[in-house]
Amino acid sequence: MFCYKNSCGLFLLLSLVLLLTLTAISGPVLAAETKTPELQKSADVIPATPDPDLGGLSDEKVLQLGEKMYRQGILPSGEVMLGYVNGDIEVDSSSFSCASCHLRAGLGSYEGGVETPPTTGVTLYQPYRRPPSLHDVEVKGRYFYAKTILERPAYTRDGLKYALRFGEDPAGETFNEVMPRYPLGDRDMAILVRYLELLSRNFSPGASPTRFSFATIVTDDVSPAERQALIRPLERFIYEQNQQVKMYRTFIKTGYTPTGDMKYAFHSATLKVWDLKGPPATWQEQLDGYLERDQVFAVLGGLSHQDWQPVHEFCESRKLPCLFPITDFPVISDQDWYTFYFNKGYYQEGEATARFIRHHAADAPVLQLIQDSPAGRRLAAGFAAERKAFGFSPVESLTLTTEQLQDAPFISSLLKKKHPEILLLWGDFSLLAAAQESIGLFPDQQVFISSTLLGHDLAKLPESLRKQTFIAWPYRLKPYVGDEEGTGFLSRNPINITSERFGDRRITSRTGTMLEKMITQGLRDIENNLYRDHLLDEMSMQMDRVIFDYERISFGPGQRFVSKGCYIIQLGPGPEPALIPRSEWVIY
Repeated sequence: MFCYKNSCGLFLLLSLVLLLTLTAISGPVLAAETKTPELQKSADVIPATPDPDLGGLSDEKVLQLGEKMYRQGILPSGEVMLGYVNGDIEVDSSSFSCASCHLRAGLGSYEGGVETPPTTGVTLYQPYRRPPSLHDVEVKGRYFYAKTILERPAYTRDGLKYALRFGEDPAGETFNEVMPRYPLGDRDMAILVRYLELLSRNFSPGASPTRFSFATIVTDDVSPAERQALIRPLERFIYEQNQQVKMYRTFIKTGYTPTGDMKYAFHSATLKVWDLKGPPATWQEQLDGYLERDQVFAVLGGLSHQDWQPVHEFCESRKLPCLFPITDFPVISDQDWYTFYFNKGYYQEGEATARFIRHHAADAPVLQLIQDSPAGRRLAAGFAAERKAFGFSPVESLTLTTEQLQDAPFISSLLKKKHPEILLLWGDFSLLAAAQESIGLFPDQQVFISSTLLGHDLAKLPESLRKQTFIAWPYRLKPYVGDEEGTGFLSRNPINITSERFGDRRITSRTGTMLEKMITQGLRDIENNLYRDHLLDEMSMQMDRVIFDYERISFGPGQRFVSKGCYIIQLGPGPEPALIPRSEWVIY
């Protein structure tokens, strides 16, 4: 894992001082050794003899069937896998699956005072010493004492089946009552056990105990300046990680022995740039070639003005993490796993508009004018989905061609005829310009536009329309104490968000934040468990953060959009207008 920037040298020095201090103190720091033994990352501990209850099923088929049982709670028959907690309370594993607690990579979690230990074969078939939970630790002065340490011998295959059925480990300890007991048939149980034997068995490609390999993805519609804005912080990040490794090696030469998680703290890194050319239909073939050549652990960021779906689908099919690409066209899904996004892009601005209207003018007639473009359609889709979720009927919508967008008499005639109380203009500035005269005739009409779609043209919004025009704004408004590039340095004065940010894609600031605030922490947390799924498991459990571009980013198991808020704002008067919030950041 990686250290935080500019902190590793200081941390190592402090660690050396602490190590020397502790050796001079009589008495142990821990009353009982609580550290889990180093796990053997090989297949040696997995039983070599095939399980006769599998009936000759191949491992490939077991992975397919077992994954559904472990992650979705669905038996090979297609029926729901049932379990029992607290003795006889039946639970539906399709909503309370193994992965809900033990996570996708099977390396366990801690939540609500309950520790779920690793459940992979590599762990289960070795002796295990459970570290104490918070309830099992007492503090006396400078010393920490573990009140209880639970140990068990290694499972056997039959012992594991018994434990899953009856909730008792090889030491005779009874599982916590929240752990379901599964009364599975012999074949289904054999499939589940074999799946656990195969789960997180080998390190993921692109990672080793000393090195991580990464890539980033850029499409050919990106300008040279935008490309540089993405690549610069990525290259700086890679350079700093490699410098930390050099520093670490220097400390090793002085006799320093890393302890605890520090021995996993330093990896060198490489970065490949995957340039995609031509239409999106050709991207998968290009990506296949890149991945075959460059076995990478994860894709860091990325940049495109086009629909990200081909890249998203590639990463899903290859089980390759893609972490925070900068795109206004993410894939909206609550089922996919391998891509983290900053937010939902245009779709989210449409959602926020629907929420605002629901709170302030739920019964008002709405007319939606949609530019016939990917951006216009995505804004309308977000608005429609959120409105449907609230139980409201669809609004009147018209999709306009480029010629119609620029035809002021046509737009003016249309609006005078319809005269809606609320007008949604999901188009670029040409639509707003064509509608300007008609909008001015109805000062009580509320008009909604997208800040992302208008971009720099948002500054051209006539003052005569500002009082009736509402703008979906997915970025921070409050002053921010820190630096824009997410490197962790504090600024002398709070940074105020002004109209100068109109149209700024925030490529460097978002990429820097992604690297310094989230990727660094994720790589730190996986320690020596170099599995792609485990990285995503750990990142899903990160703490909420306040960053430069968004008021807050928040995580959660299975959540893939970390900025869930969006303002509705208006512009104040003057050439440098104030940005006036008309809603809270999160609109319920």
